[in-house]
Amino acid sequence: MNILVLGAGAMGTALAGVLSYQNSVELWGRRPEFQKELLKSRENKKYLPGYSIPDKVTIVEDLDLSKTDLIILGIPTQHLRTILGNINFENFKGPILNTAKGLELGSMMTPCEILKDIGLPDQNIYAFSGPTHAEEVCKNIPTSIVLAGHESSSPESFIESIKGPAFRPYLCYDRMGVELGGALKNIIAIACGISEGLGYGMNTTAAIITRGISEIKRYGLHRGAKTETFHGLSCLGDLVTTCCSPHSRNRSYGLSLVSNEKNSWEKLAEGAHTVKSLVSSLESLNFDMPLSRAVYEIAWENRDPHQVMQSLITRPVKEED
Repeated sequence: MNILVLGAGAMGTALAGVLSYQNSVELWGRRPEFQKELLKSRENKKYLPGYSIPDKVTIVEDLDLSKTDLIILGIPTQHLRTILGNINFENFKGPILNTAKGLELGSMMTPCEILKDIGLPDQNIYAFSGPTHAEEVCKNIPTSIVLAGHESSSPESFIESIKGPAFRPYLCYDRMGVELGGALKNIIAIACGISEGLGYGMNTTAAIITRGISEIKRYGLHRGAKTETFHGLSCLGDLVTTCCSPHSRNRSYGLSLVSNEKNSWEKLAEGAHTVKSLVSSLESLNFDMPLSRAVYEIAWENRDPHQVMQSLITRPVKEED
């Protein structure tokens, strides 16, 4: 199968390499000077240092979709609309797999909703999610993902092309649930980073993860998702990885909020943008999301992390949900 990966960040680079073993893969990035460096060194020194891009991956500067069977998007949520708006998809009728996680500032749209909004066929759009740190994917460390499409989609036509000895996809048809799980778990990972930065232990981390799932489910049900989806790879699986892994940019961003070094991580942590988008809508909801609100206060209102975390602990007692 001819696969085009749009976006040469860490995930785009890792997937291009892994999928090239049984497919013809092209890798494209939006900055020509960056593409030239990839061509020269065959290493993504900025986003995935130390990984040699396989020779079977063709690094392209110009796009030609005429021979492309499948597109994988590795473009951050906040840039999806702008970058894809400059690409002509008119003659492309194949599946589009999106790996970005987040909520668009202003519109509150998930990545797949953005793709639909710019005119791409809904039945061709898939959310590609799960615990997938690029640093492990590129090393062929066993990884499972979930692929979520529209109810009328037919992933059977290409599912074999994204399988591998160490890469296992599962299917799901709750695309909204998969996307919200992937987006909101980044906020909870920031909270775990803040907790670790304050010197708290695993008791606190476990509590944040557990209560975080409750918050995500409440919001997910509000958006029409299914409860069971949040017990799967795209939420619980990804949440555990993102909250605990040293590779996690969102966890690292949370640590930086305590050490006052957030400027170095803000552009990399999708959760920072997601929480800003989410909290803007909370006033209109009939339920609260205290962890998300706490992260917002620390990240965007410069509240003292010690005081904010203490206010969470001293909230009125309630029944566990």
